[in-house]
Order: sequence, then C-alpha cells, then structure tokens
Amino acid sequence: MQIHTLILPFLLCLPLSLFGQDNLPVPPAPAADTAQRIRYWTITPQTGEMIPAVPDTALTDYFNRTNAEGMGVSVAYLGNLGLPMESRVFFEREDRSEFLFFDPFWAYAKRPDKFLFINTKVPYTNVSYQTAGSRQTKEERFRALLTLNAGKKLNGGIDVDYLYARGFYNSQAAKHTDWVFFGNYLSDRHRLHLFVNPASYTNAENGGLNNDNWISNPEQIDSRPTQPREYGTRFGNTWNYNKGFRAFLNYRYNLGFERDSTFVPVSSLIYTFDYTKKSRRFHAGDTANVNAFYNYADHLYPLRNDKTPNDSTSFHSLKNTFALSLREGFSRWAKFDLTAFVTHELRTFTMMGTAPDTLRTEPDTAVAFPSYKKNHSSLYIGGELAKQTGKILRYGASGSIGLSGYNAGDIHLSGNIETRIPFLKNTASVRAYIFFKNLSPTFYENNYTSRYFKWNNDFEKVNRTHTGGELDIPHTRTKLGIDMENIKNHIYFDKDGYPKQYGENIQVLAAALQQNFRLGALNWDSRLVYQKSGRQNIIPLPDLCVYSSLYLQFKIAKVLTVQTGVNAHYWTKYKSPAYEPATGQFKLQDETEVGNYPLINGYINAHLKQTRFFIEYYNLGPMFINPPGYFSTPHYPVNPPGVRIGLSVDWIN
Repeated sequence: MQIHTLILPFLLCLPLSLFGQDNLPVPPAPAADTAQRIRYWTITPQTGEMIPAVPDTALTDYFNRTNAEGMGVSVAYLGNLGLPMESRVFFEREDRSEFLFFDPFWAYAKRPDKFLFINTKVPYTNVSYQTAGSRQTKEERFRALLTLNAGKKLNGGIDVDYLYARGFYNSQAAKHTDWVFFGNYLSDRHRLHLFVNPASYTNAENGGLNNDNWISNPEQIDSRPTQPREYGTRFGNTWNYNKGFRAFLNYRYNLGFERDSTFVPVSSLIYTFDYTKKSRRFHAGDTANVNAFYNYADHLYPLRNDKTPNDSTSFHSLKNTFALSLREGFSRWAKFDLTAFVTHELRTFTMMGTAPDTLRTEPDTAVAFPSYKKNHSSLYIGGELAKQTGKILRYGASGSIGLSGYNAGDIHLSGNIETRIPFLKNTASVRAYIFFKNLSPTFYENNYTSRYFKWNNDFEKVNRTHTGGELDIPHTRTKLGIDMENIKNHIYFDKDGYPKQYGENIQVLAAALQQNFRLGALNWDSRLVYQKSGRQNIIPLPDLCVYSSLYLQFKIAKVLTVQTGVNAHYWTKYKSPAYEPATGQFKLQDETEVGNYPLINGYINAHLKQTRFFIEYYNLGPMFINPPGYFSTPHYPVNPPGVRIGLSVDWIN
C-alpha cells in the first residue's frame, strides 16, 4: 500500500471527538486601533455601489495564500508561480471574458470590482516579499501598497505587484508587472472612484516534459540529469506576451435633504467610464522545436508553416454606463436601493491574417500576415435592487438584457437572500442565490486566425441556470454549501485545441464543507469539495478536492504568535484538461490522468505586531512517497522540494 493512501485519511478523518467546541479559535483580526483608522470596501462594476470588505490581514495560512495552490480550494497550473491556471472546482470558475487570452491569469489580474478601496485617517503602507530557489531558479514576488488621505474626503494610492519566477524546469519563466493607481472622493453629494491598471504578463512556454518518467519513474531513464532544468521538454525559447491597460471611473451625485444636521440621500445620478485595452503575442525563436512539438503530439495543423511563430491579436473596449438610483432608508417605505441603468459598449478586435470566414487550407508562407479588424457594439439596459442593512434579512437582485448589437437578446438575471436562524443555542446565517444567463459566445470563441489556428464558428447562445445555498455557523466554525447548475450549449476546447459546442444539457453538482477545529494549541482546518459532472468527457472534474492543515498555534512572550504544522492539497485522479501554448487555453485530453497524490508542505508561520513572516518546506512528498507523481496538469509537474520564505510588514503612521 502506498504511503499517501494512509496519510490522507489521517488528515481528513481525525476523530471529531478530539475537538471541543468550548475552545474554538477566534480568527485573527486587525488591531482595534487599525480597524478604527482604516476602512475598506469594494464596488459593483456598473453602478459603483460600495460594499464593506475586510482586508487579508490574518496570520493563519498566510504562507499558503502566497502559493499558486492557495488561490482556490484546488487549482491546476503549469507548475511555476505566475503561469496560467484553471480551478479544478467548477463553481470557482468565471465566464470567459471578451479577451480570453487573459483568463488563465485570473488569480493575478486586478479588477475594479475585486479591488479594495481605502479611506484612512493616517498614511498606510504594506510591503510584502517572498522568494524561493537558487540563483538560477529563483522565484520572487514583491508587492507594495501605499495610500493616504488628503483630508477626510479624498484618498489616493498605488498598488505595485512585481513577480519574477525563473522556473525550476527548462523554459518555464514568468514575469508580471502589475500596477494599480487608485483613488476615491467621498462627500455627502459627490462620490467618485478611480482605478487605473497597466499590466504585463510574460511567460515562457515549454510544452511540458517530453517524458513524464523524468519525475514519476526516473530509474527508467539512462543518464538522468541531476537538475530539473536539464529534464527534456517538448520545446523551448518560446514566449507568450500579454499586455493590458484598464481605466475605470465611477461618479455618483447624490440628491437629498438635511435631517437633524445629517444629509440623507434620496436618489443618485451615476456615470461609469470603463476603457480596456489588451494584446497577446505568441512568439518562438526556435521554430523547429515548436513544429516538432505539434508533430509529436500527433495534432493536425495544416496551417502551420516553416516560418517562426509570431501570432498576435489585440482588443479594445469602451464602455459607458448611465444610471439612476433610489436610495434605501430615506423614509420608512424605502426599504431597499433601486437602480436602473443603460450601458453602451464598443469593442474592436484585431488579428493577424485574413478574415476568419476566408478559408485557408494551405500554409501561408508570408513572413508577415495581413491585419484583420472587426468592430462590435452592444446596448444593454438593466436594474439592481438591494437591501444592504438590517440584522435579520438582506437581499439583492440584478438583471440586464441586450437590446441591440452583437449581444442583442442576451439575458443575465441573478438574486440572493440572506437571513439568520436560531441554531444550537446561537444563530447561523443562511444564504440562497440563483442566476440565469443566456449569453452570446465571445468573439474569439467564434472567430480566430493565426499561424497555428483558424476557426470560424456560429455558436448558439450559452444557457446557464444555477441555484445554490450556504449555511454559515460561526460558533462551530462550519460552512456548508450546495451548488447545482444546468448548462446548455456549453463551449469548450477539444483535444485538438479548437472550440466546440455541446448542444445538449449538462448538469454539474457540488457540495462544499469548511470545518475548523481546535483543542488547546492544536488546530485542524479543512476545506472539501465533492462535485459531479454529468458529462465527464466534456467538463472533466475530480470527484473530490481537499485542502487540510494540521498545526499548533501559540504565543511566545505574549507578543509573537506562531503557527507551525503541515498541510496537504489533494484531488482524486481524473483526466485533467491539458494546456495549449499556441492559444493559451486549457483543452480536453483523454490520455493522461493526474491526481491521487497529496502535495504536502511543512511550515512555520508567525506574526509579531505589524509583521507576518513564514518559512515553508514545499512539496515534502518525494521524501517518503514512491513513486512521486506531483503533476498539476498533464506533463507539467509542480516545483520540486525546496524552501520558501516570505515577509509582510504594515506601516501605519
């Protein structure tokens, strides 16, 4: 019996009777003084509604949240920090964006609706740094946040995210440069949010290992190198360059009256400006190796030629939204916010080559392809209804419909409701949600032309109906969730890398459990997701995804908090989607299974005043599990065993 078949049940099935509910842990929170001086919130993307938020200042598992694996319950990626990834949990995935080449970087990308805006009474700075590997393989990520107020109403700041990971394997480097310039102005009458984000994501492509035995059965390979960088890969000297720029501005003018020297907003006039520019280039300096990879993979690419791959495409979007809102709470009958909006979007797509509907069956031998451009426009109307105050009942609903243009007839409806119920002599929170989408395929799902791929599709609208619910029991540290979805006309990338549409219904079901226990200094935290796909050959999913952490947490000299233990990421074996470098997308494959191998890490994680730091030994498994099988996706192993360290410091002046 393999050792990891014994380890996993131990991590997941420790007897619950060991843990007493009287000693349940209280999650770390910002110091009282900090919480009073700094306020955080996010905004809705169309109307700029402010939603209170809590920053990630918790000590527990800080080290895990800096790893690629920590960016979801379970993620599949190319093994190095900063490389493309896809969540193995279906309901953690988002719809494909209009520029799908950026989608595999979802865990790193900055967005105005996910960004934490700030108002602070004192200047605030956070700096964090992490590193791993030797000089040749070094992985580094530096982040810095600086923000301050000019008076009570105006705030501005900068958020810098720089990632440079050279990679432990051949041609696997990643380099990200991500800036956010942000600000907000808040007064009784005027409310403004600004978000400007220039970004650049560059990653090397190697096609994966040319022989999985480099990792799983090294004894079968003669003259095995001592360094992972010397393992054979399918190709090298090949790059994907993704660049983006986004400028977002939301302005709200409040109409209202004075009541007891306090301004009461009655309605709001809202304007949102949203401009996006993105581009992608696939370039190889070694054409022979790239073409050899596609021949090796036994794919048929009649468009391939003997010229150096140099595909490129770009996307521009200009979106303007006008809205009118009736505010909650200005009178007894105004029990909710009610907002109506109209949005116009203009999109421009540019690709190499002739139009996708111009068939080309022979390789194009020209060094430079001609340029092809397409413009789209869409007009939407919609509304939002939300009750955001109240201890017993809160709810929200939103909807939009495409009136004209490319997205005419598109429908997006969603709603949620939350309440509290008595439970075990305390209270629990119950939340239910639903959405219905009937959306047009994105432009690139229908049209694409390059040196390696060309398609011209006429897909039907994708129909998705989703229902779900969550039970949150704070005093037992328990969260239970159930999600169900029916999908019709699902679009996916087949094993040859081309988009296809499945015209029938597919059902996906998932149940999730988050449970934390504590007995004195001993803690055990776990997150489990069980899921089933109605069409495993179209939407392949692992049945079970698990994150579990067993650790001691205690204080030294009443000022230094220490968390030390081991954790494991685990998923059941399945035919995971493979990665296609020429499009940057994950596609189906039916030859290789990955999974049933725990990624185990040992760590020391500490907090001293306004400083968090950790040291982690990553990927302990190969020391005692044989044969090793630490592949995240087919032919892409995660990094070999090694030490990682990280530091995060807050300055509040």
